[in-house]
Amino acid sequence: MPKWKAVRVRQEILEGVKKEVEKSQYKSLSQFVSEAIRLRMQTLAKERIPEYLERDRKTRVLYRRHPLFYTPKHTYAQSTPQENVKIGITDYFQAQLKEIVNIQTDKVGEKVSREEPFGVVETWWFTYDLYSPLNGKIISTNKRVIDDPFILNTDPYQWVVEVQPTSTEADSWMNGLLDAEEYRKLVTKLEGRLH
Repeated sequence: MPKWKAVRVRQEILEGVKKEVEKSQYKSLSQFVSEAIRLRMQTLAKERIPEYLERDRKTRVLYRRHPLFYTPKHTYAQSTPQENVKIGITDYFQAQLKEIVNIQTDKVGEKVSREEPFGVVETWWFTYDLYSPLNGKIISTNKRVIDDPFILNTDPYQWVVEVQPTSTEADSWMNGLLDAEEYRKLVTKLEGRLH
């Protein structure tokens, strides 16, 4: 009985992989497959960096009036006319996560601390903490983003929470954060990784 073409192709691939496993440093087929997937994901991420950098350049032009400040954990902070701070995720973060399906934050009225989680973002595969760039209190959440987190996949510069800085940080909350150029240099070095 003749083999189906797809079955034959799969069989050829499997035989090729087994030969690679036998003659290489891999101890098992699953280790080989894991490494192949990791390398492919790394390649795909590197291919997306120029696309990200171009979008980031356009975003910086849009936000000159109230500039964005960034954390190494890929959240941004932007002052509001009322001297509060809107916090969201960066385009680079969104691009690495690929498909955001859920977002949860601390409740309005809760305190947030610099470099501490204030929420989580979920994809189909992973959950990542969202880190606050400043000390303060959450005064509002972006209901649109919370109700429909898929928005962040196409428009990541939607804010997630608005924070009122503590009185000691009212004028200095941006100290220690990265400006747009510093953040661009950071993500260029990361080459598709999150840290």
